[in-house]
Amino acid sequence: MTQPNPSTAQARAIVDELHRQGVDYVVISPGSRSAALAIAFEAHPGMTTRVVTDERSAAFHALGRARAARSPVVVLATSGTAVANHLPAVVEADLSLVPLISISADRPPELLHVGANQTMDQPGIFGGRVRWSCSIPPAEHDVDSNRYWRSSVSQAVARAQGHGARPGPVHLNVAFREPTVPVPDDGRTRAETYPFSIEGRRDDAPWQTHQRSKQGGAGLDLVGGGLIIAGEGDFDPEAVAIVARRMGRPVLATATSGLRSFDSITTYHHLLVEGVPPSLRPDFVLTVGRIGPSDRLVALTSLPVPQIQVDPWGAWQDPRRHSTHMIQADPALTLEAIGPAPDTRILDSWRAADTAMRAALDERLASDEPASGPAVARALTSIDCQILVAGSSMPIRDVDGHFTGGGRVLSNRGASGIDGFVSTAIGAATATSGGTVAFCGDLTFLHDSTGLVSDTIGDVVFVVIDNGGGGLFDLLPQSEHAPSFERLFIAPHGLDLRRLAIAYGLETATVAEMDGLGMLVSELLVEGGGHVAIVPVEREADLKTRRSLDDSARAVCAGLS
Repeated sequence: MTQPNPSTAQARAIVDELHRQGVDYVVISPGSRSAALAIAFEAHPGMTTRVVTDERSAAFHALGRARAARSPVVVLATSGTAVANHLPAVVEADLSLVPLISISADRPPELLHVGANQTMDQPGIFGGRVRWSCSIPPAEHDVDSNRYWRSSVSQAVARAQGHGARPGPVHLNVAFREPTVPVPDDGRTRAETYPFSIEGRRDDAPWQTHQRSKQGGAGLDLVGGGLIIAGEGDFDPEAVAIVARRMGRPVLATATSGLRSFDSITTYHHLLVEGVPPSLRPDFVLTVGRIGPSDRLVALTSLPVPQIQVDPWGAWQDPRRHSTHMIQADPALTLEAIGPAPDTRILDSWRAADTAMRAALDERLASDEPASGPAVARALTSIDCQILVAGSSMPIRDVDGHFTGGGRVLSNRGASGIDGFVSTAIGAATATSGGTVAFCGDLTFLHDSTGLVSDTIGDVVFVVIDNGGGGLFDLLPQSEHAPSFERLFIAPHGLDLRRLAIAYGLETATVAEMDGLGMLVSELLVEGGGHVAIVPVEREADLKTRRSLDDSARAVCAGLS
């Protein structure tokens, strides 16, 4: 079957092979040079398309979807600066091992370096941040390129999923000649039909299949009562939890680890308020994945005991340079190879301390104190949602310290930027039918408000702390030593977030009392659609709450035997 022009043939083959490789979701930003791909994506019955005007927001939407769905997602941009706007999301995908496929349309080679409109050097634009990049030249009417197109797509998807390296972003730069619409003559350019077949393999099989296998466990000569710190990574959290329970090892589970629903330790940030209490000192520390955001974990990861880092892809997660063993292996199998704890003392001590600390923290936050970040995170625990997306800066820290709900926690902690948060949350919401809550600060919400210019918002409730700027800096040395602190760091915006949300078509509510926050958000999730719940917070009151929580923590730690 002939195709109306080479560009349409090229686009249809690429899109069809992406679907055969398991990709079924694409985020599109409008553009002319990318028209052939956009039309092919929209026409393919197996593809779900989303349109987001801002390319930066579009890339974060795709990132959120890929992170939540744990599968590759495409983001499509036209030529020129459009693809450059994918860079922040590509950086996050690189550091977080998210299979993001950035596809950029490009001008044909004869238009390069001659001053043609909307043209620049696009190949290699992401440098070493992508696992693989490929520049596909424009289709020619007299060259059969079907194998080349489909095998390139096969490799792109495989590389994104970790074939040959760690999972992460890839870049396909595809050049097109006009016409880029499915006709032989678009009124300004005429092309020959494409006479060759663009069919894929029989029975909808992929052009090439790929498999990956993670290495098994690594034996280590370790004895005594060790503990596990579980962070975010590409591993099976349930398998780690099951083995840890069977081996009698305590697991300190960060919010993004996926282990918080498996009887893990969650109050470590406050238990380490004055360092490691003597009764909780382990004989070794085994760290799985990327840990954070609590900087107090350094008290554990710098102890003069064996410090083991385990990652199935060999990621080098050692920012303080205290590790004694760097192991590329499956974490659950490695833990099993270490064997059971000699007794239950370290496990019993951590569990007892965790129970006492959680009770003290809850009692403090349940008192009639003004709204604060920790109180909001605690209130969100009662909400039945499948995904909680936490913004960088203080929200993820508050979630890490006070959220113990059953929902899966996602956060862009690879590079810890606040950019793209709104789009990430909207993208994540498309991967679940159970409702998504997005918890962030006002500057984070404002930074990516253009992400709300999308043809879908989905079922997502944004819970936004409005403290008039960047409250994180109140906790940093800049608050005491930086001239023009308020203007340069807090950056007060003076905007009415409620009016902004309404302008984007979202239902809004202002919540002053923490007792009503959980119920309100739960009701909004049942109602469906996009909503914004704004929580006014006084910075001084918030800071006072944080200090009082640390005071409570010190009292608990003083009583540990």
